[in-house]
Amino acid sequence: MRRCYLYIIVFALLPLFAHAGEVDQLRKKVDPYLAHVEQQPDWLYSRLQMYWKTHATDVFCNAETYDHVGGDRAPEPTVKMNGTRGTKSYYNRPKIEDIVPYDDDEEGNVTFINAATGKMEKANPNKTGCNIASLNIQILSIARDAARLYQLTGDRRYADLALPVVRVFLGGIYYRNVATDISHGHMQTLYGMTTFEVIHEDAIAKLYETYPILRPLMKSDDQKICDGALKKWAENIIANGVPHNNWDLFQAEFIAKIGLMLQPDSAYADGHGREYYLNYILNENSVRQWSLKKLADYGFDPHTYIWYESPGYSITVLGDFSDFANLLDEKAGIDLYQQLPQLLKAIPAAMEYLSPARMFIGYGDSHPTWFSTKSIDNVLSYARRHHNGALYARFDSLRKAVQPTAPASLIGHYVRPLFYTPNASWLVQRTGMDQRHDLMAALNGSLGNHQHANGISLELYGKGYMLGPDAGIGQYLYSGDDYKEYYSQMPAHNTVVVDGISTYAIMWSQHPFTVVDTCGTVGRSHSVLSFIEPETNSDQQRTTGIVRTSATGGYYVDIFRSHRKDGNDKMHDYFYHNLGQRMTLTAADGSSLNLKPTDDLAFAGGHLYAYSYIYDKKGAPMTKNVKAQFTVNDSITMTMWMKADKQRKVYQALSPVNMQYDRMPNQPYAIGKQPVLTFVARQQGEAWRHPFVSIFEPSSQSEPSEIASVDYFTPKCTDASAVGIIVRLKSGRTDYIFSSATGAEMRYQGMKVKGYYKVISKQR
Repeated sequence: MRRCYLYIIVFALLPLFAHAGEVDQLRKKVDPYLAHVEQQPDWLYSRLQMYWKTHATDVFCNAETYDHVGGDRAPEPTVKMNGTRGTKSYYNRPKIEDIVPYDDDEEGNVTFINAATGKMEKANPNKTGCNIASLNIQILSIARDAARLYQLTGDRRYADLALPVVRVFLGGIYYRNVATDISHGHMQTLYGMTTFEVIHEDAIAKLYETYPILRPLMKSDDQKICDGALKKWAENIIANGVPHNNWDLFQAEFIAKIGLMLQPDSAYADGHGREYYLNYILNENSVRQWSLKKLADYGFDPHTYIWYESPGYSITVLGDFSDFANLLDEKAGIDLYQQLPQLLKAIPAAMEYLSPARMFIGYGDSHPTWFSTKSIDNVLSYARRHHNGALYARFDSLRKAVQPTAPASLIGHYVRPLFYTPNASWLVQRTGMDQRHDLMAALNGSLGNHQHANGISLELYGKGYMLGPDAGIGQYLYSGDDYKEYYSQMPAHNTVVVDGISTYAIMWSQHPFTVVDTCGTVGRSHSVLSFIEPETNSDQQRTTGIVRTSATGGYYVDIFRSHRKDGNDKMHDYFYHNLGQRMTLTAADGSSLNLKPTDDLAFAGGHLYAYSYIYDKKGAPMTKNVKAQFTVNDSITMTMWMKADKQRKVYQALSPVNMQYDRMPNQPYAIGKQPVLTFVARQQGEAWRHPFVSIFEPSSQSEPSEIASVDYFTPKCTDASAVGIIVRLKSGRTDYIFSSATGAEMRYQGMKVKGYYKVISKQR
């Protein structure tokens, strides 16, 4: 019995111990600032970035950059707007201690640190990126920590530190108008109160953790101003933004947090309080703010449950959606998981994005890394809260399976040999989930949000890495010229460019591929995809196959057909990029191609700017079948064999660094510093009856190549584009691969097949 009482006492004291630890940590952060504030009450809030001198009610921006302030003089200082939409800045923000109090002038300038000289100087906000808002958020974070300390200890000194920060900041929102775009462009529909995008109003999250603690300490008039500021903020987020992608979700979360900070509807003359804003995000639809149900119905495929954006954004949406569901469940008693059953299906469905390395793959605007368990953890919390043992067990198993060190058999339950989701125009083929020995080919078109102009793009996995990846998003994300001109364009992807000009709208794109034929088994799979290249109105068809050769090896088949519908083909360029530090390009028999430096592959001639980013180019006529080898750390090699064509030239080159995998954990080398090894084949005229026919095989020192040779044949067929490949293995097996663009009957040496793609294996 004594032991039982002891347990009861211990469990009763656990929250106190936990709070004691939290108090100690918070005091370490807050007390240095408290010492300043006790000496000088305005020490902290005077460092907020406000229009202290002008009290400007109006901010004028030129699209994505700050321009000037104006309007009437408000009764109080107003909050400064960020300097730019993009993050690039020529100035760094000072430490809190070094900020000039009440820093402002008639132009709204700030005193920041020149990044080049390291000196503090006056700067126009349009040179400071997003540092103004981030500095205010830093100060609001100090106020949040102080408010939490007051809540835990009752020490009024901490409340007195936080109160003026919150009151001054929210007063600055209350008396300021939404910025005006003097260019009268699209940006006017995106502006927040403090940032150029309503989805980056992160100050709201800090206030959500602060204002409910402090509000009871405020005078009635101050409460009215602060509540009014929050309501103005919510109305702006409803009025601005984007309803049809992840923005809507971010906006809804900000609106919900504002709603939860407010009093009931009955407390306000306009009836816009807590219930109003919570109901709005759940059930109302306006031009730029859809209800969560409409968003879920729009974004999740009704059959695959994949979100329609590129993988990085899709997985983030799952985490944010489930975060939001838990918030509403805990704070408002609203069960979003029941209202939106797609959520519980979408999280396990997203496992299809995992490569055998356990990282999600990355086409479009993505940075592949380990799969975040945020969404899974949120469901586990929900299941515990609702005592749902079956749901908890299901998602606990999923969490164990996605761990980087989990056995392949665990994650294997959640992925398929062939998977296609039409709403993201993405298809994957895989032999399994063994990190070292399995193969995976991922193909994507351009449908949905955060997509690139890439035609039918191909990524190839081997020996632990995505060896043939997409290029990524660029040095300065979406705002850099490198993103607009290269990373988002076809020459940065493993695809085919027609006449040097193939492109189309990026980011929000409507150019999917069409699935012509597929077959997927554990050891062998194939897909035949077609695409209409819109710039030249060309037909393109890509056939991709995976063939297992042993328990540790296998190879890929890549057959790409491309031609203009009007027959005015000038050229077709086949691009392939591979990780690694060394590339060799020779004839398939090992003889030299006599590669020469060249000015080919250039923007000159009216081609894409992207060609200008390709350098160290050496080329030669394709008089023989060729073999290219891409080597990673002298231990892993991707070998490519390509069929010769007399109207073709091949090139060895370098491309800009890969920004897709530059953040990847356990990199084989410094990927973000190494130019990308690049192979290009240029076909003069059409490439339909003269398709690009290639074999790719990943190998390593411990698991060397299993292919002895690669040859080609032309099957008897009514389809003039039909091709055949002979892959001879060192084991004595020979694979005969047949490919037809029309699915016609093909014959060769007594073999007869019919279809788009067939493999016949014969053992010697």
